[in-house]
Amino acid sequence: MKGTGLPVKGHRATLILSIAMLVLTVVLNQPLMGWVMLMMTCAAVIRFYLFRAGQTQKLSQRLVNLLAVLACIALAWFSGQQGLLEIMVNLLVTGCALKLLVLRRTKDFLQLTACAFFLTGCALIFEQALSTAIVLSIIVLLLLLGLQQLYAPQLAFKKHLSANVKLGLQALPIASLLFLIMPQLPPLWGMPAGKSTQTGLSESMTPGDIAALTQSTDRVFTATFSQALPPPQQRYWRAMVLESFNGNTWTVSEYRKQQQLLSQFTTRTLEAEPQGNWAEYQLIIEPNASKWLYALDVSRPADRASLTKVISNQDYSLSTVQPVMSKQLFDMQYNADAKKPLAANGIDTQLNLQLPVSGKNPRAKDWAQQLRHRYSDNNALVDAIMRYFADQNFSYTLTPGAMPEHPVDTFLFERQAGFCAHYASAMTYVLRETGIPARIVSGYQGGEAITQNALSVYQYDAHAWVEAAPDGKTWERFDPTAMVAMSRLQYGFQQSMADQHADMPLFSRARARDSALLGGLFAMIDTVNYQWSRWVLGFDNERQQDMLTDILGEKTTTKLALFGLAVMLFITGLLALYFIPKPAARYTDEIQRLYDSLSARLHKLTGVERANLSARQYLHLLAPHLDAQTFSLFEQFTQQYEKIRYVPSGQQRNHYARLRSQHRILMKQLKKGMGGFRPSPLTEE
Repeated sequence: MKGTGLPVKGHRATLILSIAMLVLTVVLNQPLMGWVMLMMTCAAVIRFYLFRAGQTQKLSQRLVNLLAVLACIALAWFSGQQGLLEIMVNLLVTGCALKLLVLRRTKDFLQLTACAFFLTGCALIFEQALSTAIVLSIIVLLLLLGLQQLYAPQLAFKKHLSANVKLGLQALPIASLLFLIMPQLPPLWGMPAGKSTQTGLSESMTPGDIAALTQSTDRVFTATFSQALPPPQQRYWRAMVLESFNGNTWTVSEYRKQQQLLSQFTTRTLEAEPQGNWAEYQLIIEPNASKWLYALDVSRPADRASLTKVISNQDYSLSTVQPVMSKQLFDMQYNADAKKPLAANGIDTQLNLQLPVSGKNPRAKDWAQQLRHRYSDNNALVDAIMRYFADQNFSYTLTPGAMPEHPVDTFLFERQAGFCAHYASAMTYVLRETGIPARIVSGYQGGEAITQNALSVYQYDAHAWVEAAPDGKTWERFDPTAMVAMSRLQYGFQQSMADQHADMPLFSRARARDSALLGGLFAMIDTVNYQWSRWVLGFDNERQQDMLTDILGEKTTTKLALFGLAVMLFITGLLALYFIPKPAARYTDEIQRLYDSLSARLHKLTGVERANLSARQYLHLLAPHLDAQTFSLFEQFTQQYEKIRYVPSGQQRNHYARLRSQHRILMKQLKKGMGGFRPSPLTEE
């Protein structure tokens, strides 16, 4: 059959496959290039036209080959910033679009369907949200419908659809059970990715960079606490520490990068009983192609599973062993009261007193020298800088304007308007000029509560603050932005900057606070996605082992074997329930059941079998064997039965009650025994 040709006009299987491929392309919008999506859209539209009008002229094979060559050239040209996996997905979708144009045989149809199933699996690599899983399930349903239409086109579409839905519902409990008990194996290989996949914060920061993230409503991570949520002023989510400054841009120190690489090869241990006030929380990180982990100060892994994935750096930041290419779950502990001492070897002081060699920002340098002459105490000097931001006419804005020349001077003494990165950069530079070690920490601040002990953090919560060591021994956090926009810390970014979001889309999350309906909708979506991420995507090997321990207690070989056997028997029972043929129903409806029960009783008492006789014929056949009263009752019952069977369906229900009543009376009459009957000669002794 693989060599047989397929019809074009009115071929439902091809149309269903085209729709499935088009929807799948939309789901894969993240890794796909725009022109690849356009090519698949054009191929699907052409297929829809052929379904309606038929094919009057075959597409030239030379033209298809030319399109294939041009597509390969375009992929090679535009794929410089993409990873290997993304390039392969683009290549496969391009090939599917070309194959859809020349689909003529059953073999082509099956090849294209197999590629669609493979791309469905690839889509889950890039996005694991509940909405994506639902759409991909619909795509799988469409592909199965296409196969059914291919091999059984004579059956009605509704019958195909109901069969697929039924099979899907039957498979759901088995798939859920296998998900719970099958070993949760780690990936066999890492996913190669390109630079374009990285989202969110960068390892370099020029004042104004973080402000660009405020236009994004993408979720960064979700945190679930074992206790109550920490207060807003403690929700500083540390990502990376920026210690190198060239006069314009802050970057992660090269020394820290090398240190982070070496830390991957050191042995990491987990403290059995941590000292201090440690609280546990769970992070679900969204894919970002980065190794930086977002965590509260001071945090560390809470279990061995997270310990194998997390590196604790000497600047108190955390990073992952592998880039976060898909949603990952980490169990963490944090201690809000923990101190952060400087390194004993003096490297922290050396790195965080460095100043650019160029002559930029001379006014800020002079001001720092004046502060040093005025305040000999470092704590008093830091307070003076913080008061300067509060007393002067500074403002918190998303659009401060470019400051290419002497950015610190321009911000401190001219514009006096900026975002968090401007305030953190200016304060850190001035502190270094006064001889106080200081650095910038970039990350996120705040978060929106989902439940009483869970919150989500979004890209617009990106923030930068200052860490300084006035005593030369311990790092302390200072947030100069709070001196200008305290509402940023207390109520979150969205509320504090509501007046600067006039250009946001109507249905943006940024406008959710302005509408109770929109806010409730986002809250419901957040709650559903949170539960999906925590209980489904976060179900790893450790949680599976904990579940088995709760069920079995101490896990022994015997218990595990018996548990596995019980699961297999349960699955076998479900399959038997689904697919073993059931005995056909004896009665098709109530009316027939009543008549058959009565005829069976008469056959037992009189010996006269109905066989294939009609109701009227059976009545006449029984007449010699029944007394007058019983014959009259059975005649009335037969007449009522015929009325229900042969009158229009709309009037049948009017006779049901009378037929039931006659049936009861006649059965009572028959239960009196053989006295009122004249048995046939065949039944006499």
